[in-house]
Amino acid sequence: MLNRALVAATLLAVAAFLVYLAGLAREALSPNQTYAASIGLTLDQCVTAQDGLSDAEARAYCRRPVPKRP
Repeated sequence: MLNRALVAATLLAVAAFLVYLAGLAREALSPNQTYAASIGLTLDQCVTAQDGLSDAEARAYCRRPVPKRP
């Protein structure tokens, strides 16, 4: 019984690690990133810095995709 639980826990850990690696690979291979990330800000920091725009417009502006820098 203990062996089955250990095998199940190991398989679950391996599956979680593979999902994590897939997410890293997808992010690394994506040609775009958000504007906020491209200038080194969090989304909230970027939205706060957008004077003159409504909250929804500022969020859309900061989320727009821009090409990643090499």
